[in-house]
Amino acid sequence: MYSFLRRPIWILSHALIAVLVLSLVGLGLWQRARWIDERDKQQRLETLAEAPPVAYDEFLASSETDSTDVEESVRYRRVQVTGFYDAEREVAILNRSNSGAPGAWVLTPLVQADGTAVPVVRGWIPFNPLGETPPFPDSAPPSGEVTVTGNLQLTQVRGSIGPIDPATGTVNSLARVDLDRLQSQLPFDLEPAWVLLDAQEPLQPGELPAAIELQPNDPSQNFSYMMQWWIFALIAAGGYPLVLRMVARNKSKGDQTPRDEGESRDDIPWAAGLGPDGERPAPEPVIGRDRTVGASVDQ
Repeated sequence: MYSFLRRPIWILSHALIAVLVLSLVGLGLWQRARWIDERDKQQRLETLAEAPPVAYDEFLASSETDSTDVEESVRYRRVQVTGFYDAEREVAILNRSNSGAPGAWVLTPLVQADGTAVPVVRGWIPFNPLGETPPFPDSAPPSGEVTVTGNLQLTQVRGSIGPIDPATGTVNSLARVDLDRLQSQLPFDLEPAWVLLDAQEPLQPGELPAAIELQPNDPSQNFSYMMQWWIFALIAAGGYPLVLRMVARNKSKGDQTPRDEGESRDDIPWAAGLGPDGERPAPEPVIGRDRTVGASVDQ
């Protein structure tokens, strides 16, 4: 009944299903690793968000450290730094939304007493890049000395795709928080990590820029993807034998003649048009033959 499964086309089918199932299981394991990673990040962020802030230089000694060499372990650490905002040299970080509204982040250097500056993302503003120059409208920072509290973040780099910022010149906006690019247009040294503001003293004089809520990726999405891939793998692994059984049943219904393996239907006498004794039966007489013609032939 299942002898057809040994045919080459079916062997290829078995191999493809095996590859498919293994691939689906592998994708599920990959999403599981991402789920665990994002879950740990979320738990770490929740813990750090409740921790009291510490001085910026406790985690980062000086601006001599390259921004790309900052360790991942400092991300989300709550820090506190004091200085003066240089609003004339702030930039907009483009393509940032707030509750679905398009806009930009405002990044302003906070110059410390030693002359170095900490990049501070102060918040979100609705932004039209055409003709707007810093300080941006209705979002000027407090004047005088300011103490900022916020979470440490690492410099952002362009991946394989994405907008490209001009390599030279002075720009008022950037596609990402690229500290190396920002450093190239500033007269002072930048510290190697930026701060996402969550509080400052004195307070912002107006409603803008709006506060940015720090949110890591939602781990439940990766958990959902993990379960989907494994469900697909289960369907493929469990459904394929049912398909084979159905094909075998249809084949058996299509040929009810009992015969030994290797025997074709042409080997069976009545299937080849022969009689039970293997002799071809004599043709039946033709009724209504013209006797005149027959007589002339006999003559």
